[in-house]
Amino acid sequence: MIYFSKSTRKGRFLRTLVTSVAHLGAATLYTFFLIPLILRYENPEKLGLWLLVAQVGTYLLVVDAGLSALSIRQFVGLVSTNNFSKLAPRFRATWLISTIQGFIVILVGFAGSWFAALFQISGDLRDLFCHLFLAQCTLVGIGFPIRPFNSILLAKQVYDHNYLANSLALLVSFGITWVGFHSGWGLWSILAGNCFQVLIGAGLSWLGVAQYTRPTELFRSREDWLGLIPQIFRESTSFASGSLFATFGGLVQSAFLSRLFGLEGVAAWNVGSKIATAFSQVMSKFFESSFAGLSELAEQGRRDLATDRFLKILSYTASGTVVLACLILTVNGVFVEWWTKGQICWPPSATNAVAFWLVAITLNRAFAVFAGVLLIWPCIRLAPVFDFISLVLALSFAYFTRDFSLFVWCLAVSPLLAGMWIYIWGLCSAQIDLRDLLCRRLAWVFWLTLGLFFFLMILLSSRS
Repeated sequence: MIYFSKSTRKGRFLRTLVTSVAHLGAATLYTFFLIPLILRYENPEKLGLWLLVAQVGTYLLVVDAGLSALSIRQFVGLVSTNNFSKLAPRFRATWLISTIQGFIVILVGFAGSWFAALFQISGDLRDLFCHLFLAQCTLVGIGFPIRPFNSILLAKQVYDHNYLANSLALLVSFGITWVGFHSGWGLWSILAGNCFQVLIGAGLSWLGVAQYTRPTELFRSREDWLGLIPQIFRESTSFASGSLFATFGGLVQSAFLSRLFGLEGVAAWNVGSKIATAFSQVMSKFFESSFAGLSELAEQGRRDLATDRFLKILSYTASGTVVLACLILTVNGVFVEWWTKGQICWPPSATNAVAFWLVAITLNRAFAVFAGVLLIWPCIRLAPVFDFISLVLALSFAYFTRDFSLFVWCLAVSPLLAGMWIYIWGLCSAQIDLRDLLCRRLAWVFWLTLGLFFFLMILLSSRS
């Protein structure tokens, strides 16, 4: 089909978008069936324990320090022209840094007892947490050396086959996990399935790059590639701000949850916010999938066109996000009750909060991605810092009240308290016409759906 042609920028964007959403759908289905599977063989406390292990393992991706985002952005120019020989020095230096980062992640796995103390996990669960945490960190660390290969494919906008194959690997992984639970492996069953995913992902990335150049040629640069390491590290620190403070925020959030509400609270948040999280990931795919294409336009000096394309994507995405938030208001409570068979308590007011959070976090991420496209360095560096500060202040307020619904509301409003205004200031300084965005681009559909959202929130709150 012409709309999905690899020869056009629009076609590559649509291929990446559709397949990335398909992969997200497979990941969502994986989690959808995994939670009941764990509850079938274990109790809610064990579920909360595993969710903490998985979350902290995800947070450790911050060790990447912005390297992957920088690589995609900096590889675009050379990869789009298939100039892999000139790319080799930077790739080799990037790969070495990424490999060292992987070793660091594995070493962090030996600090499981510290994290167990942070989350106040004691007794037999403490030892299980430490062992699972070390295994999870090892799997995450092993995946780091393959990340530069992924950056090449993402920069070239040809990651669609990897998304589809990884989706199938997720389904096979679930089968491995089910067999493991049935055989009495307990939570180790999930790690067995994750190991399969890591191996498949690594092989796919290697083969994907091999379609355009011999991967070994990327390591045979005769230029001074070691001298690029300090430069790459300095450049990546600017992109690291977002992932670094997002990780700090996640750790603070997990610590507050486990200390205030126990492992059951951790499970309740992850289950109750699942639909909103899945929808936010879907909406984020629109911006992530367009990042390489918009960056290519910016590199070619066609900034006005890049801005116009971004605003079009934002107008559709913002309206769609509000519609999904309205859907959450009506079905989230019923979904949690049905999904967990009543084992997880989720207050109705928390549903309003996660619906609001979906709108707030999607808009925040949209502006963050475009700041990266235009390389507005003050926004890239400062906005995540202020987002983190606002999150800590909001959660500190919830800490003294010790109310779960208020805790969720504090999470929901924090993206709009500080970082959003930094992005707006940065875009205005970059001469982006926000009045055009608000008055014409978002148009009446966005404002109508936003009004419907608040109407539903007030109506459902009064009934509950």
